Amino acid sequence: MALIDSSSSASIDHNEEVSRLYKRHHQQLVRHIVAKGLPLREAEEVVQEAFVKLLGLDDQKVQSYIRAYLYKIATNLAIDKLRRAARSPECQEPGLELADAADPTDSPEQSSHNQQLLRKLSVLLEDLQPKCRQAFLLYKVNGLDYDVIAGQLGVSPSMVRKYVLQAVRYCYDKLQDQL
Repeated sequence: MALIDSSSSASIDHNEEVSRLYKRHHQQLVRHIVAKGLPLREAEEVVQEAFVKLLGLDDQKVQSYIRAYLYKIATNLAIDKLRRAARSPECQEPGLELADAADPTDSPEQSSHNQQLLRKLSVLLEDLQPKCRQAFLLYKVNGLDYDVIAGQLGVSPSMVRKYVLQAVRYCYDKLQDQL
């Protein structure tokens, strides 16, 4: 019986800790995910899903670094969502632009960090093949769909998809330690 009580107590402690995390870090985590490139509505969904996953976790080892684990869950969910969007234009919100990542409530340090990331991204894009760079910019910045871009570049929509994914992977690989 004591084993059940201690397990139940640990579960309650875990739920209370997640509740405290939600109250303290919900908005900050949403801004963190928006800065990754998701629109606010999708960032809210990702954060909600991250908290649900954290609530379902029974591993007591995680308690010592639960906040970091929450951010890692949310970041991974956001990256998955961005990858799916890069592969499938139908799932993408029309007009998603890099400017959507700016949040007026960011601290000056966070704004500066975001500006540095955008400058680095701009430099990285110069490393790409011209058609790959152009496809990425037309898709992500101008919000054009794959068929329109394909017509402009003289390639198939499938090739445009590959270019965009290649650009996203390249930039992510180069910047992942700073995200």
